[in-house]
Amino acid sequence: MRFNGAIPALIIVACCGFASIRAADNAVPPYPNWAAAVVPAYPHARPWSSPIAARVQSKMYGLETTDLMPTVVAWYKSRVHGAWSESEGGNTWTVKSGGVRIQISANIFDESGKQKPGTRIALTRYS
Repeated sequence: MRFNGAIPALIIVACCGFASIRAADNAVPPYPNWAAAVVPAYPHARPWSSPIAARVQSKMYGLETTDLMPTVVAWYKSRVHGAWSESEGGNTWTVKSGGVRIQISANIFDESGKQKPGTRIALTRYS
């Protein structure tokens, strides 16, 4: 059987594209399995640095990113289906899906408690 090169090229593009997507989705270690079952990790975020975070990670996992909230909300909405609700002031978006509550809030804070631009993401496991 002869190929004109289109099929192998398609396979390479499909394979490499998938690998790139998976690499971006796995950019935030360690992402709990219970959260990963509902949505991949947001690619431009890092875990909250909190001494209690490690103790509550079995039920709650927090992320923060310098990306603006509309970008983060759009990313999650494209991957998590459910009844999304916006807070009255528009500073928070929330959805429950697959046993996980996702809450996205505007603004993050530095170590001294000063507010800085960005977005917080809280994933909470519920029964």
